[in-house]
Amino acid sequence: MARRRAVAVAAPSRFSGELVGRMIRAVLILAVVLILALGGLSVFLLYNIVTAANTSETVTPQSSFQSNYVALSFTDSRGGEHDGWLLVGLKGAPAIILCHGYNSNRSELLSLGSVLRQNHFNVYIFNFSGPKARHSYSDLGLWQTDDLKAAIDKVVKQPGVNTHRVGLFGVTTGAYAALAVAQQSPLVKALVVDTPYDDPRVMLEAQVDESLGGSSKWFRTLPNAGFYLLTMGRQRPPILADLSKLGGMPKLFIQGKDSPLLAVASETLYENAPQPKRLLDLNHSYTALASGAMKKEYEEQVLNFFLQNLPLRAD
Repeated sequence: MARRRAVAVAAPSRFSGELVGRMIRAVLILAVVLILALGGLSVFLLYNIVTAANTSETVTPQSSFQSNYVALSFTDSRGGEHDGWLLVGLKGAPAIILCHGYNSNRSELLSLGSVLRQNHFNVYIFNFSGPKARHSYSDLGLWQTDDLKAAIDKVVKQPGVNTHRVGLFGVTTGAYAALAVAQQSPLVKALVVDTPYDDPRVMLEAQVDESLGGSSKWFRTLPNAGFYLLTMGRQRPPILADLSKLGGMPKLFIQGKDSPLLAVASETLYENAPQPKRLLDLNHSYTALASGAMKKEYEEQVLNFFLQNLPLRAD
């Protein structure tokens, strides 16, 4: 009787199983490395953005041969001290407070301040950051809002300054603070904001894009999460929702196109703001302008706005 041969069943290839295992481990290791690299890059970007502070004052009242000024500092609600210059104008005239922008300082606005003072306004220019300011990083507008309130309180108590009316001018982070304070303070009667935004996260994302050389939506998530943790507990003023509080106040919005994200935010604020208002559409914000015809024209636009909307004598 013939024997039947058993059908041979091929055993699973040990080599194939090991190869698949190695590939899975390699993919997992690559994913972990990628996550760590993205996390490290995000931390690096966030640290650089919130600690950026330009303290090099390239021009001062002394170097520009101005004698009619007072060195005037003030203390914020946290006990930090801020340096400032009060450019003295006509006795009894209102003060225009100039708020510098991100990674800038008071010297950047001295040219504009001089133009306003020459036309008899009292002008106050101060630093948001400094060795005595007590906060080592920027929250891109939230602390600046408190600082500006303290600056107004200090300035209106000075001899020769109108105690009932002030004007505000701000660029980027300074514009954010100016908008927030204008919605809260009855002393503010005229407002100029250059490249404003309604949420500090917009400014953060704009700086992430600038650091990476282009729009990078995927790289914004982790810095945003870190910024949220960094500013947790800080109350954000509802600037966009409270724009109606600016009804009747003359407003000049300046849309600088240095950053697409900030340009969109500025236009949104302008469109939702009540009358009276005006939009000035420019390629660059004030601090990006070099001295010359463009800067002079910009300063004349701001001067004319305040001359028309912040009378020197009337209360």
